[in-house]
Amino acid sequence: MSNRSFPRAARLLLLFTLPAVSLGCTSRPPQAPVFPVKGAVVVGGKPAARALVTLHPLNAADPKVPRPTGEADDAGAFVLSTYTTGDGAPAGEYAVTVYWPGGSSAIGGDADSEGDRLGKRYADPATTPLRARVNDGPTELAPFQRR
Repeated sequence: MSNRSFPRAARLLLLFTLPAVSLGCTSRPPQAPVFPVKGAVVVGGKPAARALVTLHPLNAADPKVPRPTGEADDAGAFVLSTYTTGDGAPAGEYAVTVYWPGGSSAIGGDADSEGDRLGKRYADPATTPLRARVNDGPTELAPFQRR
């Protein structure tokens, strides 16, 4: 198609409209600032390797609010992630859920093969007794311990 078959006004309109449309399609909602958070899960005096820890914001009106998560390593230690691996969590008060699968990985396909070793006592954010506070800065949570 030659320039003459496409009017100059239409070319200018496309020139200014396409970038605006593409910018509108890629915008994301603002992300809350996050702060480094680490902690540990201990059951019966031993590390709960592969336990999945999730923080659920208390009094969050938006159900799409991110839920920071972390998987305990072989020593029971975890680092929380919200937007990217290990970035931390937004400051605030949280209900904490812990799911400790009987399989070899909390995230892998065998996560439910043997159920929750904690009997789902800490798996529901509405009933878990665990609470945590993330500060406006690096936070080390007290170990979540169960006898």
